[in-house]
Amino acid sequence: MRQETPLNELVATIIQSMKNAQFSSGTISNYERIFLRLQKLADKRKEVYYSPELGQAFIEDSSYAHSEDYCHSRYCLHYRCIQFIESYIKNGCVDWAPQRRLPEYSLKSKEFLVAKTSFENVMSSNSLKANTKDGYRRLVHYFLLYLEEKGYSTLAQLKNGDIVAFIVLVCKEHYRPTSLGAHLPGLRMFLKMSESTSRFEIELPERLPKKREILEVYTDEEQDRILQYLENSNISLRDKAICLISLETGLRAVDICNLKLQDIDWQHDCIHIVQEKTGRTLNIPLIASYGNAIADYLLSERPASDSENVFLHKLAPFAPLKSHAGCHKILFNAVTNAGVEANGRIYGTRITRHSTASRMLRQGVPLPVISEALGHGNPNSVMVYLSTEDTKLVECTLPLPGKESSL
Repeated sequence: MRQETPLNELVATIIQSMKNAQFSSGTISNYERIFLRLQKLADKRKEVYYSPELGQAFIEDSSYAHSEDYCHSRYCLHYRCIQFIESYIKNGCVDWAPQRRLPEYSLKSKEFLVAKTSFENVMSSNSLKANTKDGYRRLVHYFLLYLEEKGYSTLAQLKNGDIVAFIVLVCKEHYRPTSLGAHLPGLRMFLKMSESTSRFEIELPERLPKKREILEVYTDEEQDRILQYLENSNISLRDKAICLISLETGLRAVDICNLKLQDIDWQHDCIHIVQEKTGRTLNIPLIASYGNAIADYLLSERPASDSENVFLHKLAPFAPLKSHAGCHKILFNAVTNAGVEANGRIYGTRITRHSTASRMLRQGVPLPVISEALGHGNPNSVMVYLSTEDTKLVECTLPLPGKESSL
């Protein structure tokens, strides 16, 4: 029966379900706007009812409104709306669960489909992490789509220069060079699978340019101002705990979001985690400031949930906080409200991580100890924090030959 419900009624039901689930008014308004696009497409196709063909056409309508350039955010939102509709038709209720993997434009070449399946098997045999496989899979899919758009149907048609041209294109349409570098090993792995493509591996760059700017960190006075704001303002208990953990431990956003209830050892005042970036175990002392903040959040504010994650979204369906952007916004609001000006600095856990290291350095903590406290996979990584401290940089310089007497 739900399949025979007119599209406009399906959309009205989903919007009402959003309201019942206590989605924010801004989120609901945004989806109303996206669903209006779907209704316009259905009207143009003279379709009253939803069909998989209509859904696919809507997903593929992923260009900017006034150009032919691909817009990834539009693609994601269109797919999400179709997910809502199809889950309701299938189950009688809307599936709000976020999709870890998004659908992709389908490949037409049978050889490319077989090659992609083989690549999936290779990744599985290498026991890669789920997020690594997702990144590799998406880049390889973009590559195969690129080959199809060039008119290729077999990998044997690959020519010199195709890899380089693809890298240039994919940086323009889908990735920044700094983020693409993390996924290039996946494309290298794919090319090595076949004799016809392995010789093109040489066209892949060993590394892409990466800007390594010197960060200006928070001063002690600015740090105290932020801490005072957290103590005296009406900031939510969740946001207060996240800010304190960021400022006092230097944890990365991904590790804060991944923090589980069982990671907190209340009996021995310690937090035990395995870092997402390095895979290394990190033990963090559970001091009173952020320890009490976490406890206050868990006891007084955290929504009732079966999730094992400590930090959850404030609104239904109360999913775990997993977005780096979420931590960035929380820190941005706290720092700004504390009256600390940006002055060209970034926000988020990157600067709090650098600030934590800088503060330890000013206190005379040895570099190896700082490296261990921040959980670096490579102890030499901590050397970058010397760039944040002019005083320590001076201590590390050597006198010019023949000038000792003037110093």
